[in-house]
Amino acid sequence: MTLSPLRVDSGNASALTADVPPGLVPGAYRILWTAAGKDGHPSHGTIAFHVEMTAKREFTPVVVDNPPDTDKGPATIAVAGALGSIIARWLAFASCFVLIGVVTFRYLVLGRMTPGESQLFSVIASNNAATLGIAAAVGSLLAAMLKLVRESSDMPDASLVSILQSTWGISLLIQIAAAIVAGIALYYVHRANRGWLAALVATAALAAAPSFAAHAASAKASYIAIPTDIVHVIVGGMWLGTLTVIVIVGISAALKTPDTVRPGARVAHMINIFSPLALTCGGAVVLTGVGSALLEIPTLHSLWTTPYGVILLLKLFFVSLLFAAGAWNWKRMKPRLTGDDAIAPMRSSASLELMIAVAVLAVTSILVALELP
Repeated sequence: MTLSPLRVDSGNASALTADVPPGLVPGAYRILWTAAGKDGHPSHGTIAFHVEMTAKREFTPVVVDNPPDTDKGPATIAVAGALGSIIARWLAFASCFVLIGVVTFRYLVLGRMTPGESQLFSVIASNNAATLGIAAAVGSLLAAMLKLVRESSDMPDASLVSILQSTWGISLLIQIAAAIVAGIALYYVHRANRGWLAALVATAALAAAPSFAAHAASAKASYIAIPTDIVHVIVGGMWLGTLTVIVIVGISAALKTPDTVRPGARVAHMINIFSPLALTCGGAVVLTGVGSALLEIPTLHSLWTTPYGVILLLKLFFVSLLFAAGAWNWKRMKPRLTGDDAIAPMRSSASLELMIAVAVLAVTSILVALELP
């Protein structure tokens, strides 16, 4: 049987009301429900009740409390059974970070290198960065489609149109459009060295859109939480994404550029330009992360008594390792970049830092799939 159309309760904006079909015979019934919040987190469960016959031979519904295990919240769903959703979120984070890194590398690293000594290098590095960006744009598009498939499977009774008309759906459509525009723009960069501005705008949209349909949008002070979340993603991408591009693209371009500049000197130049940016972005990551935690964690006790708090502590552990690895590279490896023989050790240590960053994004993917305390 189908309930009447849902309506918002006049006395409680967080409550939905529907009428039970008339003429129910005495007996036991269950209402099966599925819903999703602004952040797209699905939840479902049952409401059990009995219809009993009164002395006047009228039917009176009697609600029975739900069994404790019938209403599985988003935390249980995400961790225990939604591996695909977590993988989609990780792919979205990683692809977005790489795209931010590609744009940052083009404007804030290559753009600050001396034109006279690195023109050929800039062309090679720019084209290779665009190729990496195209792959990241495809990854972002694939992640968005996986999110949509997952949401549709979690909300089988909701039409695709209704899902896409929600706040979560509009955010996802923006992500899809931004990924397509970024991919096309970077294709033209690779072909004709034009399109960087379009790639920059599309990447900014791709980085900002998820925050309007995530935990930040569900926070009480969303007008503070959403900008904080956007900045957190952007500065994280400028730090870790740019490091990824330097390791994959920048060092390779330095080794392959056929001119008189030694590869070691060119890599050292890139690292000297990137280091202040990395330090600034690392500090901003900490500040915005703490700000988001203060807005989303109601009490200190929630850090070790809720799934969200425990995973947040795990994320902080990996972030601490990430900062330790970055400090090691900055203190010990950077001064050694005086000759070509230091490139391989630098690349290895930076790769270790990126492996820790992958773990951070994996933990973050689980974190954003959990229900707020």
